[in-house]
Amino acid sequence: MTRRNRGFTLIELLVVIAIIAMLIALLLPAVQSARESARRTQCLNNLKQIGLAMQQYVIASNVLPPISVDQERDNLGRTIPEAHQNWSQQARLLPYLEQQVIYNEINWWFGARGNDGITGYVDTNPPDNAVGGSNSIPQMTVLTMQIAVFLCPSDIYPGSSGTFLLGNGNRLVGACNYPCNIGLNRRLNYWNFNGPNYVASNWDKTVNETTSPATFTDGASNTVIFSEWVKGQGVPNYLAKDGLSVVYNLGGNSNTYPSDLQAAQVCNAVPITPANREWTWKGEWWGFGGTMIYSHTQTPNRTNCAYHDVIVDARGTITMAAASSQHPGGVNALFMDGSVHFIKNSVSYPTWYALATPHNNESISSSAY
Repeated sequence: MTRRNRGFTLIELLVVIAIIAMLIALLLPAVQSARESARRTQCLNNLKQIGLAMQQYVIASNVLPPISVDQERDNLGRTIPEAHQNWSQQARLLPYLEQQVIYNEINWWFGARGNDGITGYVDTNPPDNAVGGSNSIPQMTVLTMQIAVFLCPSDIYPGSSGTFLLGNGNRLVGACNYPCNIGLNRRLNYWNFNGPNYVASNWDKTVNETTSPATFTDGASNTVIFSEWVKGQGVPNYLAKDGLSVVYNLGGNSNTYPSDLQAAQVCNAVPITPANREWTWKGEWWGFGGTMIYSHTQTPNRTNCAYHDVIVDARGTITMAAASSQHPGGVNALFMDGSVHFIKNSVSYPTWYALATPHNNESISSSAY
């Protein structure tokens, strides 16, 4: 007698589907964790490359690259008509990041952004909506390049909202996940920079104290020079989603609060609402020094705020923009000795402040972060 093959019953099929669903639910977090681990490693490697580039620049020049260069002034304080070199530190490191071709495309006779009064190039109707100014027009090709070593693969946001008209379409301004550290609020330090970076200037001595490795008296292994931030969503404020990509209005000026800690505490309590969103294009303009800097006033992965008087210095040095990331638990940070460390969200304000400064006579244990 021949036995007839029996198919799955409905109950058996549902049991199999349930088992498969449970296996997927168990495996999916592990797969996602493995992918994020790989992305975090790539992010760390990006910062290591930037660190190696910094070391090579210092060996070649015996100074750190400036975050910007002021137009010179004569003995009477008058601005000398010359190119405004407001290109970022990131742009100055390009030759040491195997990006010599991109570096060669920069026209150093013009700044990356703005209008410095040079009449060699005038365009009263620039073909862009990036608010780049006439200086940016000769640089459109290079400024719209997205450079892989400047981008963290964990960050899903574009950073940029402004576009240039190139060829047959619009291209976003290039963005960057890795800003350089300018220390704490200079307004509270008699306008003096106390971080590891500087603006090259022949008339403003408050911004160019730290220029060479010799000024890192706290030790190169105790001073952060670069970290990362979550780029902005590149959309109007009313369309943005609240979170680390958004910068919120602090509600006070850079001299309203007597200490960085008090400003940070106020920032932690600001309304996280559409009405209080200040801007959503953090990370835009990798080529412009004024937007490629962050401060240590706020600890990592907390609310980002902007002082009400952020434009009191057109070079962008009055900032509360903080380190942040999409990595669970903290941010990557590059130290002056070339090492990269993962800084936990739980790092204390005193430790984070000590890591911000190269010459405040502070000693820090790696176990503190």
